[in-house]
This record gives sequence, structure tokens and C-alpha cells, in this order.
Amino acid sequence: MSKKNYLFIAAVLIVALFFAIPMYNAWLFGFIMQPSVRYADQFRYLDPNDRKMMKYGSSYGMYLQSVSVFQRSNIQDPLILLPPVGYLKDMGCVNIEVCEPAEFYYYTGYKAVLFTSPGVEQATWAMVPYKKDVMLRKIHSKEDLDNLLNTYKNYKPK
Repeated sequence: MSKKNYLFIAAVLIVALFFAIPMYNAWLFGFIMQPSVRYADQFRYLDPNDRKMMKYGSSYGMYLQSVSVFQRSNIQDPLILLPPVGYLKDMGCVNIEVCEPAEFYYYTGYKAVLFTSPGVEQATWAMVPYKKDVMLRKIHSKEDLDNLLNTYKNYKPK
């Protein structure tokens, strides 16, 4: 056997041992071999937003719908204050998950901060509960922001 064959066999063994580790094995069989969205469904939904809706669920659709106000009103560079998950649950919004600011930016293209984030005082809009859903509300003053932050301080960050 040549040196190339030995290197190939060694590489295959390293990959096999890597996926023998329980954490990586669970990832392989949980996400790759059995994806949350079937491959046949992916061929029917070719639009990136449709695929993201299937993968991320109703929270993704809610985020897109709520930030559409910025596009319609031509509002430039809003910074959105995201509420704590516990606060939304207490207010009756049980089907909505609050994501990390980086995820929110990935979903919508708009910057967001958590109530514990540095720079939270620059937030210009806040995501607030409305009935069993959420909506965006303009933060008009420092007192308005302080009231929101005082409400949120009783909750743990995600």
C-alpha cells in the first residue's frame, strides 16, 4: 500500500472517531441525517424567507412582520430593545421566543439589544407585548426607557 492510501485510511478513522463522541454523534444524526425540514419540502419552498419560516417558526415571521414598519416608514437605523422571555410569558405571549440580538439581526437586518446589553441607553424602539402578540413601540424619552428597564430588571436574561 502506498503512503496516500495510509493517509486516506487515517483520515477516515479520525472522522469516524470524531463522530463516535456522543455530542457530535447526536448532532450528526439529529440535524444532518434527520433534518427538521424534510428534503422534499425544501424543493417545494425555494424562497429563502419561506425556508427560514419553516426552520425558525412563528417567531421569525413575527419579527419580519413587526420590523416591516421601518421599511414602510423609511426609518433609518433603529435600535430595538428586546424584552426578557419571562416578561413575555407573564404577559401571555406564550408562542413567542426572544432571540439573541445577533440572531435578530440575521432574521431582520436591524440591530437589537437586550435589556442587559451595553449600549441599551441608545435603544430607540422597544418590542412590547400586545394582547398575545408583540409590537414595536417608539421610545420617546429617557424616562420611557428607564420605565421599561425597571420593569425588565425583575427578569433573568435568556
